[in-house]
Order: sequence, then structure tokens, then C-alpha cells
Amino acid sequence: MKVVGLVAIQPFFGGEERTEPETRLSQLVSMKRTDWLWKAFIPEEEWVGRDHEAINVSGPRAAKIAAVERFPATMVFVGGFDALQEWQRRYYNWLKNSGKDVHLVEYPNMIHAFYIFPELPESGELISQVTHFIHKH
Repeated sequence: MKVVGLVAIQPFFGGEERTEPETRLSQLVSMKRTDWLWKAFIPEEEWVGRDHEAINVSGPRAAKIAAVERFPATMVFVGGFDALQEWQRRYYNWLKNSGKDVHLVEYPNMIHAFYIFPELPESGELISQVTHFIHKH
């Protein structure tokens, strides 16, 4: 299988640092919940904190991907009312600074997982953008 594209819809990343959006927008995606989910996800013997490379993929333990030749084109979606938005933008910047083909799409008025509400016009727009990305790559 050859992976030619990656669609990261509001990816679930974090880190040791508490970002301003995490503290301001904690009603839907709370820090207590994310901390629990990350601890449940990482095997106890591998737990090094929230800067684990599977949680903070672009953080201090990040893989060096600049030399990876076949890294897939990536599309990153961010919602302006998503508590994880800062981590998602850091991921985008990490890919961009590593020389990868990456596209950032922001929905300034959307919450985390807004795309599950088909009645929102932005949900349909996101699906159209993903469809276009898939056909392009």
C-alpha cells in the first residue's frame, strides 16, 4: 500500500505545556479528560509524560522527518473553538518546517468535532475539501 495523503481533522495532540486555548476552552475538551485518555493510550512502562512523541508529535521528542522522502501530502483542519487548536497548528508548522507538503484549513467559529453535525454548512464544506484533496493526490 502506498499512502499518498494524510487528512488530519482536528488531530488529538497535546503536551506538558498548557496552552491558552486549553485553559480557555476546556468545557468540551477538558484537560482532565485529555490527560486520562493519553495515559490510557500510552503503556505505563513507556509513559514519560504528555511530551511523549505519540502525544506531542512535534515536541521535544519529535521524530526528525525532514529527510523522509515519501512523507504523504497532509491536510490539517483546525477549529477556532477547539481547545487543542494550538497543538494542531504546531503540528502543521512542524510539517511545514520539515519541508513537507502540508495545507492548513481553519474554521475560526467551529468547536472540536464540528464535522459530525451534518446540519452545519462547515461540515459539508470540510467533506468537500477532503474530497478535493483526495482527488488531487
